[in-house]
Amino acid sequence: MWEVIYRVCPFLFSALLISCNGCSENNMNNHQEDSETSETDSNSSSDIKGTDSSTGETDSVSDVSSDSSTPSIDNLTGNEVDPAINWITIAHGSFVFGSPEDTPCRTPYVEDEIPVTLTRSFQMAETEITQQQWEAMDLPHSSRVQGVNFPVTYINYYEAAIWCNRLSYYSGLEPCYDLSTCSNPVGNGCVTDETHSGEACSDPTVVFSCEGDIHRYPDYYACPGYRLPTTAEWEYAAKAGITDLHTYGGNVLSEPISSCNDQPSLNDIAWYCYNSGDVAHPVGEKAANPWGLFDMLGNVAEWVDYHDASLPLDGGIGADTLTDPIGPQEGHGQWRSGSFHTTGCMVRPTEQSARKITTRVYFTGFRPVRTIFE
Repeated sequence: MWEVIYRVCPFLFSALLISCNGCSENNMNNHQEDSETSETDSNSSSDIKGTDSSTGETDSVSDVSSDSSTPSIDNLTGNEVDPAINWITIAHGSFVFGSPEDTPCRTPYVEDEIPVTLTRSFQMAETEITQQQWEAMDLPHSSRVQGVNFPVTYINYYEAAIWCNRLSYYSGLEPCYDLSTCSNPVGNGCVTDETHSGEACSDPTVVFSCEGDIHRYPDYYACPGYRLPTTAEWEYAAKAGITDLHTYGGNVLSEPISSCNDQPSLNDIAWYCYNSGDVAHPVGEKAANPWGLFDMLGNVAEWVDYHDASLPLDGGIGADTLTDPIGPQEGHGQWRSGSFHTTGCMVRPTEQSARKITTRVYFTGFRPVRTIFE
C-alpha cells in the first residue's frame, strides 16, 4: 500500500511519514523519498594529495595517524577488538549494470542498462555487519531485534562511516572518511520527543550527521581503508556473474509493489516480506550467492556510497560505458538489496532505493569493502 501511495502522490507520502510517531513501519522501502536533502555539494577538494591509485599510498596526508589530529568521533578508545569478519575477495571485471526493460517491478531510468568495468579487485564482508561486529568497534546501537548474529540496524550512512574509519585505524590503514564536521549522538536509534516526533529518524539536528563532503579520497576506489561499497561494486558482487536471471535463485514473478506474494526463487536465498515475519534474521541462514556472499538480497537493506539523484548511473549523459563509476556527488543516499520488509519482486540486485543519508530505520544496515591494491 505504501509504495502505491508514494508513487501516486509522493508529497502525501512524505506528510504521512512525518506524522508517524517513532518512525515506525510506515517508513517503507520505497523507490524514492520526496523530501529535502541535508546533503551539500560534495565537489570540494580532499586533504589527500598525490594519491597513487595503484598502491593507495599518498605523498601528503594530514597526519591521520596522530591522535591529536584524528577526529574525536572516530578515535580508537582502546576497547576495540577484532570483529572477526570473513572477507570475500571479489576479482575486478566487467558487467552490465541495471536491468532489461521487461524486469518485474523495475524502476524506469535509474535501472537503465550500461556496461561497467571495475579495474580494482576488492574485499567484501561475507555477511551484513552483525551487532557483535559493530560493538567490536566500541560503538552503540539501538537495533530493534537484539542478538550477536543479527545485523545491526537503526544506523545511518554517517554512522556506518564511523565504523569503517575505526576498523581502518584498528587495522593500521588510512581511513576513507573525514568526520571532523559531524555532531549529535551515535547509534541512538529513532529518538523521538515532543518537538521532533517521527522526523527524528532523519532530522540532521537530532541524529548523527556531518556537513559537506566527508570523502578523504576523491576517487573512492583509491582509499586504502575500509569503506562502504560504491553502487557499482555492490551490484557487481550481488549479481555474482549471473546474466540471464533476475536473481541467483532464479527469476522473480511480476506483482504489484504493494503486495506480498510468494516468490519461489527467493525463498532459499533471501528473507523478504513473504517469509520473514517482518523481522530481521541472523545473518547467513539463507544460501550464499555464487561468490560466497550471504544475504546480498533481503534481510536488511544495505547502505552504499552513492548519491541517488534519480538518474541512471551515467548521470543521464548517455555514456556507452563506465569505468570505476562513482556517480552523482549530491542527492539522496542509496540502499540496495531490499529487506525483510520488501515486496518480493523488488528483492533484486538491480533494485535501488533513495533516502536521506541521515535516515535511521529498523530494516537498514551495511556491509563494508576494502580495495585490493595489486
